[in-house]
Formats: sequence, structure tokens, C-alpha cells
Amino acid sequence: MSEDLKHYGVKRRSGRYPWGSGEDPQRSKDLLGKIDDLKAKGLSEKEIVSELGMTSTSELRSSISWANNTRKAILQDSIVSRSERGLSNTAIAKELGVSEASVRNYLKNKDIVQDKQLNNITDVLKDNVGKTEYLDVGVGVERQMGISRSKLKAAVSKLKEEGYYEHDIYVKRLTDPSKYTTVRVLTKEPNLELVKKNSDKIRPVESWTDDGGRTFQNLKPVEHLDWDRVDILYGDKGGSAKDGVIELRRGVKDLDLGDSKYAQVRIAVGKDKYLKGMAMYSDDIPAGKDILFNTNKKSNTPKEKVLKEMKKRSDGKINDDNPFGATINRQKGALNIVNEEGDWGAWKSSLSSQFLSKQPKALVKDRLDATFNKVKTDFDDIMKLNNPVVKKHLLDAYANELDSKSKHLKAQGLPRTKGHVILPFPGMRSNEVYAPNYKDGERVVLVRYPHGGIFEIPELTVNNRGPAKKSIGNAIDAIGIHPSVASKLSGADFDGDTVYVIPNNKKQIKVSRSLKELKDFDPNSYQVDHATITPRRKQTLMGVVSNLITDMTIKGASQGELARAVKHSMVVIDSEKHNLDHKRSAAENGIGALQKKYQTHISPVTGKKSVGASTLISTSKRDVTVGGTKETYVDPKTGKKKTRLIGGKKVALVDMVDDVRKLTSGTAIENEYATYVNKVKSMSNKAKKTAMSIPGIKKNKQAAVTYKKEVDSLDAKLNKALLNAPRERQAQLLASNTYYKNLTYDMSPDQKKKLKAQAIAAARTKVGAQRSEVVVTSAEWKAIQSGAVSNNRLTQILQNADMDKIKQLATPKPKLKMNSAKTQRVKNLLDKGYTFAEVANDLGVSVSTIRDAINGE
Repeated sequence: MSEDLKHYGVKRRSGRYPWGSGEDPQRSKDLLGKIDDLKAKGLSEKEIVSELGMTSTSELRSSISWANNTRKAILQDSIVSRSERGLSNTAIAKELGVSEASVRNYLKNKDIVQDKQLNNITDVLKDNVGKTEYLDVGVGVERQMGISRSKLKAAVSKLKEEGYYEHDIYVKRLTDPSKYTTVRVLTKEPNLELVKKNSDKIRPVESWTDDGGRTFQNLKPVEHLDWDRVDILYGDKGGSAKDGVIELRRGVKDLDLGDSKYAQVRIAVGKDKYLKGMAMYSDDIPAGKDILFNTNKKSNTPKEKVLKEMKKRSDGKINDDNPFGATINRQKGALNIVNEEGDWGAWKSSLSSQFLSKQPKALVKDRLDATFNKVKTDFDDIMKLNNPVVKKHLLDAYANELDSKSKHLKAQGLPRTKGHVILPFPGMRSNEVYAPNYKDGERVVLVRYPHGGIFEIPELTVNNRGPAKKSIGNAIDAIGIHPSVASKLSGADFDGDTVYVIPNNKKQIKVSRSLKELKDFDPNSYQVDHATITPRRKQTLMGVVSNLITDMTIKGASQGELARAVKHSMVVIDSEKHNLDHKRSAAENGIGALQKKYQTHISPVTGKKSVGASTLISTSKRDVTVGGTKETYVDPKTGKKKTRLIGGKKVALVDMVDDVRKLTSGTAIENEYATYVNKVKSMSNKAKKTAMSIPGIKKNKQAAVTYKKEVDSLDAKLNKALLNAPRERQAQLLASNTYYKNLTYDMSPDQKKKLKAQAIAAARTKVGAQRSEVVVTSAEWKAIQSGAVSNNRLTQILQNADMDKIKQLATPKPKLKMNSAKTQRVKNLLDKGYTFAEVANDLGVSVSTIRDAINGE
């Protein structure tokens, strides 16, 4: 502390230490002294508020908190400054009129005390407002700063006295526009409307720069590689066989995959280009290069045309918010990782109606019955619970899940169905697959979405002795295939395309030859020299032709008819990218005639004859607007008057009928689905009715004492989870700004959905917003069950917990575990090169049990 600085500020209006200060605070008549005098005169709190010219008792208490901390802060500074001048503890105590023990305590804990000083909190707020103009001081910020909410309020209150303003603004959530995020803002701007207009500038109380947020945790400035480190293997030179694969030289520091053997990445090259694809190590990289990129483009294609161009803003500058048009989950050197080994295996193994409805009725019934049996079992398990709060919460979540099931029609997958990313190995046979999660010699099928029909399903034999073994070994969620297999998989490539691998030893899944009519078909034969379609229109037409193929398959269309629809779908999907004439394709492939033959039906909404999606499978996700009013407007493109419906409420079509069979065209496959949906809707209604009748609980005070350790642990975990609130608000603000800045009028619904997802994911990464789940232990669950946690607290815990884990605690089921000897045997066998499937077979357990054992679960 400077010896020249004896006093700070003026009464209640400015400076760091108001209400009278100085190096010897006990000698000045500060706020606390005034309050003591007024209390001695018999004045009440309200009378003291009036006497001091304050507005409320809250302001008085905040000022008392401020003054107490101010007094301690000044004493702290006084002791430290004297100690630094060489005075002994005894001399300092005597000079300041305090005990020697107090001096020792202040010197011992000076850093801790200073962190807690209210003046430091104010300085932080001041500095941040000075840098960002608009500062988030809402709920949860105090947790980030490591202080109490009352101290934060006191600091904000003090700054408001100094001319700062506090505003509440409301921002729509991108992921749920019906809900708003409330953001409390501290600023020097008095005009609320200006604060709203500048909502993208609001920052949380932590370090933040205006360089695009790249200094934040987990996301750094993108590293750009020099062109001379990259070699391109063109299609006519062999690149087509591995189109999309990025081969990396081993041992290069900024191209290190870490513990992964493969990853889906983006790599910036040169000024504004990037590589997109699956990265894996290779021993065949040309001398002097670190990367070999495989492409199907011809060798006369300029290298700049082979790579992707980084996304740019309207001003021509690179879009720092999302330079690759993809969500980057992790960075390692020059590798911007979208997915890495282990991410694909986390996919749920359910079967979509797009696939299952095109299979035999016996398989459809089997899978839907299995799905409903699981639905019923889940309900029975929840009803066994004796904790009403947990039961109600799980029933509400259960009912919401069933409402989704009744629309999306996903069915339980066949045993051992898992998602895998595909990698090419030209040395393999075209009828084999390298799949270490499956047994040598067994038959499997590969299913890729979007799924056109059984003619797109390759059936292969597992061979885990092929050339892929050296490259990807015991891959957790990748398979190796011959490049020719990709063409049967709807023209898949190897830049991260994924498939579901399904065992088919019992021949439950029906497959067929590829459509011979597609053998020499080239969609580019419809290419013209001008743009033919907008992204929105392309998305609409893709939905139309996809529904047509589904309806045709269910109604028994011939292979030749299906080929016509599939050809048209191939043209539509590439129409925007390659300027293809989709109208000529529709005419030449007779799409109108196919629609008339297979999609003419009586509309369940209007009761009139209509042509369009005509089966339950193709209409289940459809929403219908009910109510609202008609409005006449002028189309800005044509100048013609048009009518549109405004207001109203969107209702799922399946919820508008008491019997879903009314929405079918009468086919056997649809009737199976209709029966399933009717049962699911009935269970949802039962769950909602039951949940509404469940009362709350009263906290058991004795249990709270008995389980104090567990309750304190739960509180700490919940506190950590709630720390994310300010960061999530910040992410919503940034995402909203990014989304609307990049939104264009002609975007399709899918493109908008993707943009929203990218915007919120990038924003969360920038600000470090990451859900911290409350992981409840067995002991803590006992505390909850005993009533040691209040109704409100338990609800908060459940809202921030992994409900699948809560279900496991609430309805425990035995899980097969391996002893240490068997676990060591597993590790030894894997080290010797045996696959997961081989080890599992040897020990008589499942592959998942093997994985749990080596992961220590």
C-alpha cells in the first residue's frame, strides 16, 4: 500500500473504500459506527434505513456486508504494508490496536482473506464491465467467483450507487423456442432497448477477449498447415478406393491421434481450405509429406478444388464461429476432431421404421412386440418405487418418451446391433468384413441411413484375419470393408459414413440383389449450366421421394418401379450441389404416375381424395395445425396474393385419432405398427394419470442427521452442476447471435436444425458450458430413500442427474461382473492379438462384459 495514499473516495458515491476510510479504519467514523450509534438511540432497521437515506432493509444489509468487508480489507492492507516495511508483529499490533494473534492470522491467511474481500469482487465486476460493456451477473455467477450470492448482490448494489445499471433481458432458447433464458445484465447503459440490441456482447464474469472466443477452454485458434505437407492421391491414381480417407504419418507431433486409431477430423490447409474425412495412420506416406488425402476427383483437378473451402461470412472473412460447418468436439494440434474412436459405438441400436417397415412382417412384429414389452417392464419397475418424488419424475419422463415413440416408430434393435464407422481396405474380399466385435465366420448385414430398401443391404462374412487388423486392431466401433461394398450402401464414402452392423445368422433380415437398373446410372446426366433448386426445396423433395419409396415398398411395388423412384432420389439429393435438372428426372422416371398409383388416398384431416404420403409409416411424424386464423399476404417474389394460417397449435397427427388404424392404408405392416402405437399411447396416458395423483414428500429431519455426509455430498454435486447456469446463458446468447447471423431465407428445415446444433455446440465450447451431472452413489441413494433430502432439493437433483443411472439405482438389476483373475486373462488375450469377440467366446460372456472388465466397471 502506498504511504502517500491516506484516504479513498467520498461518502457513498465513489472510490474503492467509501463511507470514510484510511489506513487506520478504527479511527474513522465509518458506516458501522453510524449504525451502532443509531441502534443505541433505539432506532429500528426501517428507521435506520430512512435516517441513512437508503431505499430498503436489503440495501442496508448489503451496505453492512460491504462495510464489514471494507473494514477487514483495510485492516488487512494495513497489516501487510507494515509487515513489508519490516515492522515486527508486536509493533504492528501495538500501532493498530489489535492483538498479536490477529496480526499473525491476517498475515498467515492474507491471500484467502483478500480473495473474499468485497472490494476485490467490485473491482472484478468493474473491470469486466469496462472490457465487455455488458456483464452477466445472474444466478450461478457467484459460484464461478467462489463467493456467496449475498456478496455478489452487495457488490452489484454498490456499483449501482456509482452509476451502473442492472437489467433483465429474455432470450429464446434455440433448442426450444417456447422457452426463454433470463439474463441479468450489469452495465453502464441505462437504456434497456439498447441492451437488448447488444445482447451478443453480454459476457460472463470471467476472462473473455474479442478475438472470437478462441482463448477459451477446449477451443483454440485453428492451426493452418502448409500445402507442401499435403499430398493428394487422385481418383484415377487409386484415390477412389479410399475416397475421404486422410492418411497420417506416424510420430508427427501436430498430427497425433493420441490413444485413438482413427478419427473423423477437419484439418485447415493454406489460407482458407480444409481437409474433411477419416484420419488414420499409414506407413505409405510419400517422402517429404505428412498427409496423404484420398479423393475420387480426377488428377487434372486443381488441389484447391479438391479440398473444401472454409465457411465465410458475408464480408468474405472466415467464419470464426464455425469455420468447418461442423461441430468440433476436441482439438489436438492441427486435428479438429468431430468424432473419435468410441463415439460411434455409443449410438443407440434401435431400428427405424424406414428400415424395419421394408422387412418381412414376422420381423416387424417380433421387434415391435419386444419394444412394447420393454415399455411395459419399465412402467412396472417405476411403479415399484416407494419414493414419490422419484416415481413422479420418472413417470413424467417416461410419458414424454412414449409420446415420442408413438411418432418416431423406432423399434428395439436385434441383439448385438451396434453402430460402426466404415473404413476401406482394398486388399480385402468384397464379401467379407473385418469386425473385431463379432465372431469369425458369422454372417452380418450392414444398414446405412437414409435407407432406400433391401437392395441396399450388403450381407458379409466376418473375417478378422484380414489386412485391416494391422491398421485398426481391436477397433471399438469401426469395421473394415472392401471399397466396392460402399457402392451398395447408398453410395457411401469414407469420410465418416456410418452403418449399423446386425448379426444375421438366422436370416431374419431380408436382403436382395442391387437394382440392376442402377448399375450404369449416372445422376450427372441431368446436369445443366445453371442453379436448379434451393436448399429448402431440395429438402422438401427429398422428403417427398423418400416417402414415396417407403409407401411403394409397403404396397408391393416391383423392382423396376422402385428403381425409377431411387434414380429420381439420386438426382434430387445432388441437384443443388451439381445443378441437376430434377424436373426432367421426375418426368422421365414417371414419378407422377408412381405417386398416383401408390399414394392416392383419402386425407384423414380433410376427408378428401389426396395424393401424397399415404401410409402410417410415412405420416407418423406429421404435425397438423389446429385453430388459428387465415391471413392474406402478398408474395414478395411473385406479387400475388396468398393465404396462410397464423396462430393455432401444432398437434401430432397420431394424437388426433383415438385409433391409429384410421391412419393406415390397410397393409399388414401398417397394422402391426398401428397396434403398437395404440398400446404405447395407452401406456403414456396411464403414466400421466398416475403421475398427477402422486403427492410430494416431507423431509425426515432425523434421516438428514443420520445421512449428513451423503446429503452434504449431494449438495456439493448439485452446486457444481448449477455452476453451469451462467455459462449456459452465455452459450444461448452467443448461439442465438451466431444462428441468426448465418441464417438465410432459403435454408431447409434440416439445414436450420444443423445450424442451430452447430451454433449451440460451438458456443458451449467457447464459454466452457458443460453439463456436470449429479452422480448419485448407492449410499446417497439410501439417504434419498430415507427422506433425508427435501422435495425441492430432490427435484433439483433429478433435473441434473443422468436418469438412466437413477433408474438403475431405483430398479437395480444384477450385472455380470468378472473376477480379477478372469479380467487379467482378458487383458492377456487381447494383448496377444485376439479380438473382443474371440475373447468373449472363449470365456463364455458377452463382448460388453469384456469391455466393462477392461474399463474397470
